[in-house]
Amino acid sequence: MSRIAIVTRRFPPECCGVGDYVARLAETLAQQGQDVLVFVAERNEERSAKTKWATLKRAATGTECAEGAMREGGASFAAGERRQAAALHNGNMRVVELKLDGWGNVARAVETIRSAHPERVQIEYSSYGWSRWGFAFWFNAFVSRLRRAGLRVTLALHEIPIEFEAHPWRAAVAAMQRLHFAGLVRAADEIVTNTPGRVRLMRGWFSARGKPIVFRPNSATIPVSPMGGARRAELRATHGADGGTLVVATFGFFHAAKRYEEVIEAVAQMPPRPAMTLWLLGDTRATQPAYLEKLRAHVGKKGLEGKVWWSGHLEAADISAALQTTDIFVLPQGDGHLTRSSAFMAAAAHGLAVIAVRNEENQQAFTHGADVWLVERASAESFAEAIRRLAGDAALRERLGRNLRVLYEQEFSWAAVVGRGWRSARKAVASG
Repeated sequence: MSRIAIVTRRFPPECCGVGDYVARLAETLAQQGQDVLVFVAERNEERSAKTKWATLKRAATGTECAEGAMREGGASFAAGERRQAAALHNGNMRVVELKLDGWGNVARAVETIRSAHPERVQIEYSSYGWSRWGFAFWFNAFVSRLRRAGLRVTLALHEIPIEFEAHPWRAAVAAMQRLHFAGLVRAADEIVTNTPGRVRLMRGWFSARGKPIVFRPNSATIPVSPMGGARRAELRATHGADGGTLVVATFGFFHAAKRYEEVIEAVAQMPPRPAMTLWLLGDTRATQPAYLEKLRAHVGKKGLEGKVWWSGHLEAADISAALQTTDIFVLPQGDGHLTRSSAFMAAAAHGLAVIAVRNEENQQAFTHGADVWLVERASAESFAEAIRRLAGDAALRERLGRNLRVLYEQEFSWAAVVGRGWRSARKAVASG
């Protein structure tokens, strides 16, 4: 059995996309027989008090946070109890709180990890997770000292620095981000990131360094939970989809960049037959109030109040049930980055007919009309046309969903992605 150390800023119950990803990654590695240590950066007593033993039983219960949710309540460890426990155990996976929030913690944090004798250290990195400005040079020192301690470090990038062109007024911040980012890449042994385009970009930036830069797509953070036909019928009837009504759904964070208003507009453009309802799945508590108000007003303006279900926070099993009840899934993001979207991967794992925006650079693994339905741009007109096409062809919907599920299991499931990544890492360690 080999030991892997994973370092993360977020972990359930304090959930975000990265935190949920790390939890499923650690569980999968443990299930494959690896000894996994998850080091969660402890920032303050408020965050630490929320760490619950129940969150370490996710594999047994199938529960996890929805995207953007923060779970509250339940039994928690007092600070003294946490210090006495030192680590929380769940089979081959242990979750350890690590004081890591600035220069004063770097040396001790490195020694704590080194003393655990991991074969490799994997840092799940999101720049704004570690600093509100997107750069923290003490974190560069942390990575460099891990290397100097004789540990092999993989930097897993969930995002890359902002572009000067997109934010010209933040040029100084962007310059510091890039300096920080380049230092991290230089310090690490291996880089992994989640779209083919980012891999090519990174190889262009850092080709002279000779470092492995590896594609690691995201996997679904919502496992498929078994449900019967009676539960499906009950869910449809409760949320306006009884009879022959088709369910169009989307899922994830409600951010303006994700173009949810275009989906609302598209459903509003549908003819009376077949009847259709829209399920907006996701926790709204992290949504900017002004944007949420805009979406709700748009629903009212289009006369869709009785045809839209705002799910709010749901446990993973309930999200899975909603997805299994969905007929057409729309991923409205204009960038079309399927392999870094946990929402898309959840739809793929559940075998749904998915409408997404075309992005040829990052969609080589997918085929329009075979396993996904692609539109040219994130507009209400494009989505409406695609929804009409799929709504009128049940066989097409079934074929798209079936083929996407097969593709997911072969290429993007946790077993497939972690298996490929671990074999590559073992080879690198052996040759290092």
